Amino acid sequence: MIVGTLGCFVRLANGDVAILSNNHVLAGENKGQRGKDAILQQGGAAKTNTVAELTDFIDLKDSPAGTAPSTSNVIWNEVDAGVAQVRSGVAHQQAYLPARLAPPPSGTAAAAVGDKVHKVGRTTGLTYGEITQIAVQVSINYAPGLCWFRDCMVIEGLNGTTFADHGDSGSAILRDDGTVLGLLFAGTDSQTYACDIGHVLNQLNCTMA
Repeated sequence: MIVGTLGCFVRLANGDVAILSNNHVLAGENKGQRGKDAILQQGGAAKTNTVAELTDFIDLKDSPAGTAPSTSNVIWNEVDAGVAQVRSGVAHQQAYLPARLAPPPSGTAAAAVGDKVHKVGRTTGLTYGEITQIAVQVSINYAPGLCWFRDCMVIEGLNGTTFADHGDSGSAILRDDGTVLGLLFAGTDSQTYACDIGHVLNQLNCTMA
């Protein structure tokens, strides 16, 4: 079982509403079974109700050992993303808890260096940061192997604060007005990496709910 964060709600091509998060959160790094796996709320030791079923995810593609961007034989990924259709009768709303004092996800846009952003994650809650780089290449170790990502954004916490930690994967990256820019999927002690939301929605064939 993997524990992570519900980023936002999206609408599938058939019109149904689904949870958007990472492949490694919803599908266990390519191990998920589409149309079968149960998504629980809350996760971990506090797991309670089944709220959705895994619908689809973008396969994570690893590169052969010893490859790097400079060798021109990297197999590129652009997103770590998946969706799970919300069960019939499960109440859901595109909003954060009132105590968060954060605007709900609404619309999408391309990120720019200097954008002030926030996210709400399972582990660190509501945090604020700034996009310091775009169109970045990063490598992450997943179950399939070393996976290279391109066209990522880098976020750093404001004034040296922590922006994200383990368990925040899948959080939506939002501007102050609620516009969604990216989907958090990895990071280091000082930097957080996110996929471009445009790539995410296009590859999963869905739209913001």
